[in-house]
Amino acid sequence: MSERTKQSSTTGEMLVEEIDKRTYDPNVYFTSHDPASLSRSRSRVSKPNASSRSTKRINYSLADLENKLFNQQREPNNESSNPGHNDTNLNMLDKFTQKEVLQSKKRCLELDMENQKDIVEVPSLLSTITGVDRNKIEVSSGSNGTGVIRHKNKIEVPKNIHLSYRSTKPPVPKRKNTNRIVALKKTLSSRRTLQSYLETLDQVNRSIIYHNVSNKKFLKVLPVITICSVCGGYDSISSCVHCGSKICSLRCFNLHNETRCIHR
Repeated sequence: MSERTKQSSTTGEMLVEEIDKRTYDPNVYFTSHDPASLSRSRSRVSKPNASSRSTKRINYSLADLENKLFNQQREPNNESSNPGHNDTNLNMLDKFTQKEVLQSKKRCLELDMENQKDIVEVPSLLSTITGVDRNKIEVSSGSNGTGVIRHKNKIEVPKNIHLSYRSTKPPVPKRKNTNRIVALKKTLSSRRTLQSYLETLDQVNRSIIYHNVSNKKFLKVLPVITICSVCGGYDSISSCVHCGSKICSLRCFNLHNETRCIHR
């Protein structure tokens, strides 16, 4: 900064002014003589990076703003607050019927549902939004009102249709699965011997079996025969070389080696 001395013509006193190089104009020397001209010159010479927009002071009352906002929310049928939305609804009703508009809105809500089970609540939600009766919405959308989700992509083939070709795949034979077959499979797949089954019988079945065996053994009604330990057959009986159990066929022999033989 530099200093310069000025003498006022009216008062005759000496004034010392500190020169600011940012606002100083070298072409005009006696700018500080008139305070008004000094303020005008400083207002005209502005910073190159400063904004020309003046800062305005905002005077408002928070209570008045809250009161105004509260009154706007309580005004019924406030059409002036959103005129564009009303114009859109009027144009939509002019182009499409009410049934088509309800169907479109219902479909949009169904697509927005993340859970498929919540689709049954769409008519109630649409009725709450639009103010239209739920029954009217269901009739206009073509739903039966039971809330059952219909599979539109499912193709139902009539039963009376006749195919013009024959399938090369043979039909699967229907095998009657009885309790006897299940019990036989369970017995063959187990590792238990005949003696273990006899020990688990109840008193009635045990008396029947032992009574018949006793009659055949002592009265010699039938000759004593040797049966297979796997299937109970008595033709072509052979013995296992490891445990001595009786076997009648190759199938019984393989099953015996896999599940029954106690020395393997």
